[in-house]
Amino acid sequence: MKIFHFVLDKGGKVELQQIAKPDVDFSSPIEVFEKALGHEKKVTKSINDLMDEAIKENDHAVNSFLKWYVDEQVEEEALASKSLGKMQLIGGKGEGLLILDQEYASRSFTPPPAE
Repeated sequence: MKIFHFVLDKGGKVELQQIAKPDVDFSSPIEVFEKALGHEKKVTKSINDLMDEAIKENDHAVNSFLKWYVDEQVEEEALASKSLGKMQLIGGKGEGLLILDQEYASRSFTPPPAE
């Protein structure tokens, strides 16, 4: 919603579109984590493309706004990469999978600061 509100605050118009249904059929748990890392890289590229455009247009407000997303994606890609590495280490099966599942189940979500 941060982007939504930012666009409105800048006098823009938001036009929401349907999001394509994600894949739900995977050959292994490892593939799930490979796809997750690939998705994070796609998101990073999209943010970088927006940042490039903001720089080209000399739009300091957009540049400043996007820096949070740039930093966030560094964390997200690192987490996805680390998770994939763990999954590959355990081979995506056995007791290791149960331990990894318990580790992920114990994580807690911390929302970003309110605007």
